Amino acid sequence: MKTRLIVAICVAILVIAGGVLEEIYIKDTFSTFSKKLEEILSSPDETYTIEEVETVYKWWTKRHKTLEMTMPHALLNEIEITYGELIGAVNAEDYDSANALLNRIKATSDAYMDTLGLRLGNII
Repeated sequence: MKTRLIVAICVAILVIAGGVLEEIYIKDTFSTFSKKLEEILSSPDETYTIEEVETVYKWWTKRHKTLEMTMPHALLNEIEITYGELIGAVNAEDYDSANALLNRIKATSDAYMDTLGLRLGNII
């Protein structure tokens, strides 16, 4: 009887620890992503170089693979598709569209951070 109780407690601790680590990783990833996007958006003349956009995209791609284990793929694919459109807009030097796409990616990222976070509204 004691062995089962100890095993149950250990499993519960592991599940809680995993949930906390997942929460920290998701929040940290989306917070950093949002800051990187904000750096691009803070360009004084609202023109972006393809290098800075692709640098953030490479960073995002690495995180995207890990995030696939913790959140729905459809949510991540939305950011991925929009980011592809952003790269195309910057390549075409369509900075009005690029600005709109950057703001959309940032808003989506911020929304996902809130949606996937541990909050009372998400639990109830």
